[in-house]
Amino acid sequence: MMRTLIIGAGAGGEFVIEQLQTTKNSRYQPVVILDDDTHKVNSELNGVPIVGNITDLRKIIMAHTIEHVILAIPTLNVVMQSKIIDQLRDSDVTLFVLPSVFSTMQSQKVAIPELDYGDLIQNRSEFQLDYQDIQGKISQKTVLITGAGGSIGSEIAHQIFNCYPKRIILLGHGEGSIYQIDSELQQEKLLTSREVEIIPVIADIRDDTRMTQIFKKYMPNIVYHAAAHKHVPLMENNIYEAIKNNVIGTHNVIQASKLVGTEEFVMVSTDKAVNPKNIMGATKRLAEKLTLETDTTSKTICNVVRFGNVLGSRGSVFPKLWNQIHQGTPLTITNSEMKRYFMTIPEASKLVISASMLKQRNAIFVLDMGEQLGLSGMVDQLIKLSGKNKRDILIQYIGVRPGEKMEEELFNQEELSSKVSDKMYEGNYYTSITELNAVKELMRNYATIEHETLRDMLLTMANQHNTLQETM
Repeated sequence: MMRTLIIGAGAGGEFVIEQLQTTKNSRYQPVVILDDDTHKVNSELNGVPIVGNITDLRKIIMAHTIEHVILAIPTLNVVMQSKIIDQLRDSDVTLFVLPSVFSTMQSQKVAIPELDYGDLIQNRSEFQLDYQDIQGKISQKTVLITGAGGSIGSEIAHQIFNCYPKRIILLGHGEGSIYQIDSELQQEKLLTSREVEIIPVIADIRDDTRMTQIFKKYMPNIVYHAAAHKHVPLMENNIYEAIKNNVIGTHNVIQASKLVGTEEFVMVSTDKAVNPKNIMGATKRLAEKLTLETDTTSKTICNVVRFGNVLGSRGSVFPKLWNQIHQGTPLTITNSEMKRYFMTIPEASKLVISASMLKQRNAIFVLDMGEQLGLSGMVDQLIKLSGKNKRDILIQYIGVRPGEKMEEELFNQEELSSKVSDKMYEGNYYTSITELNAVKELMRNYATIEHETLRDMLLTMANQHNTLQETM
């Protein structure tokens, strides 16, 4: 049996000790307890002595030949957990952090503690908005957000609400998610007494007639287009829906924006649209080309914002890994050498809003996310934040999935990027008439083309560039 130290003499510690003492053939023998409540020191809990405070951790481990530590304070925040873990780094012990000690007979599900994804990219400062400046430009305007129920769209809605618009149109296809963001903003409205009209709209961006109807009714000044299918492996097997939603849906929203004279249209894109190798990235690249059409007649300023991997967003790998760590199941990793650019959901939404304020035509904006981070290092950091020891975690490498690249890029070569602020890069692209006609031809005929042929056509079109761009 492993000599075990329990941190926490409360209900959590009592629960752990009872489980260890009553479990047949338990690997762990509770030897001593530490707790920061000085009144409990020198007493016992279920026969196990409470011998000191948490600050005595290293000393007690050595004095009692401790082999295993159980952190049994479920309310302890991630920062305090990290401090305790740091104290254990030089000790030859294994560690288990109890995510929840209140599992009941009715429900044996493990309660997963909330993760602050900003803790995974502590090596750089988070992108911030100048709310006073933004407020001056958005105040009393109508803002429409597509995909408003998604992780990015809903955060954009929260940020826009803080800038005193006249009204926010929350447009989405899923009634559950739109109901959720509408409820959240209505509650914020009650708490802040802000006179912002919040209008939830259930609609499908693939329906051009419905888009025209909505835009004519509400006449939005600013449109943030966040609706898209974004999951790489899923879209590899669903090319028709990817084109219908990401390409045709984007076209419908752009045309509706131009029809009613929307001032600014911002498309949310991805670094996977740069030299794309997969269906999702290719459809997003075609959506970029539609957005960056050379249009001298429309008053609508259209631009693109490209994201890296958004930590914690739906489809992000890290919520899955976080759950696997706490559920005790093997971590499923594609390839330890894979690298990605990372940003948080708040950073992503702030970048979109900030880009819309620059009023640049045919611009592509990208956040300065520093260097690409290796997946292996990010997983190590995730395990550290969980309070567990890496040697107790089983990792299964499942290989790079179809369409995935080992590293991502932020700009195509001809987009000629430059830094326009401390935290933002800008490139430019002007879609040629030839490219635009090819995209529209695909939109008309895609449903009649066989899957593999369509995939080849899609990737070829997405990786073609305006040959005149480099001379502009």
